[in-house]
Amino acid sequence: MKMNKSVLSFTIAGTVLVGGYAASTAFAANNTTAKTAQSSTAAKSDFGGMKHGPGGHGGFGGHGGPGGFFSGNTDELLAKAKSLGISTSGKDAETLMKEIRDLTLKQEAKKLGISTSGKTIDKLAEEVQLKKLQTEAEKLGVSIKGKTAQTLMNDIHLAELKKEAKSLGVATSGKDEQTLRQDVQKAALTKKAKELGVATSGKDIQTLQQDVFTAQVKKDAKKLGISVTGKDIRQAAREVQSAKVKAEAKKMNITIDGKSIGQIASEVMDQKVEKLAKELNISTTNKTTRDLLDEIKDKNPDKLKDVLGDDGFGMGGFGHGPGFGDGGFGRGHGHGGPGHDRDGGAAEGPDQDQNGTDSADLSSNTL
Repeated sequence: MKMNKSVLSFTIAGTVLVGGYAASTAFAANNTTAKTAQSSTAAKSDFGGMKHGPGGHGGFGGHGGPGGFFSGNTDELLAKAKSLGISTSGKDAETLMKEIRDLTLKQEAKKLGISTSGKTIDKLAEEVQLKKLQTEAEKLGVSIKGKTAQTLMNDIHLAELKKEAKSLGVATSGKDEQTLRQDVQKAALTKKAKELGVATSGKDIQTLQQDVFTAQVKKDAKKLGISVTGKDIRQAAREVQSAKVKAEAKKMNITIDGKSIGQIASEVMDQKVEKLAKELNISTTNKTTRDLLDEIKDKNPDKLKDVLGDDGFGMGGFGHGPGFGDGGFGRGHGHGGPGHDRDGGAAEGPDQDQNGTDSADLSSNTL
């Protein structure tokens, strides 16, 4: 199967550049909060890759950006339309996106046992979303009786947070969500710091974040033979990530001539996802990376986490939180960092603490 280059893949691939590199396990709890807060605003969203809102919980969100999954990618859009049996002749992108969305939504509703008769697309989208959230909640042992989509999103987030807390040995009893989130973040940071030999005593969260990040970059750079002397920490991180992506591409016989790092990372991710789909006996014919991710997520989310959990490039913990994004990749709370544009440019910016404010200023740090 020939996989189409997708905006989604660029978004995933963004985790291998400085944005995602900064979002290490040390930042996982923080990332969890930010992504789930975003998805909680998407109680009502479109379907099928077009304008799903900022996170789109429940399996039909998270396709990214104002233009949606197919933003700026004609080949991807045409391929998806044809795979669904939709005629593309004489239709502009907006028309095709609407037809894809509507048909995909109806197909999804049918799979879920939801009647489509006499319902508007918005109403159907709400019902599909609610059903998916209910299924998600039940898997986590969350009660669904009488709950709205928004309430279920919040409850699922809390259940996932408690699950992450348990895995880190953090007590949950008697704690409100904010306190628990902060404790999980601190535990994740401390664990990572110990792995890297970083002292934790007397350090606040922001300082520890910066020290862990710096230590990981130095460790990876040394392994790759990259000098970090006198370099800004983010510059060093970019060089490390670039080297990792190129190494993965070489193993997969992917040519890099004339391609940006984002494009290379996208192709690597496409191949990783396709390989996993085949291992799970999922047909890859006429399917985009996004399609395959959705199917893998539904069939075996743990396997997906094995591939994407460390950002897909063996970063040893950088770029992953407890999941893959509330609507896009799985049951967790956000895979990767600030994202990636379709030309391969990383979306940079300082990391944020649990309250959404700037944390350690890594951008001015030199090694």
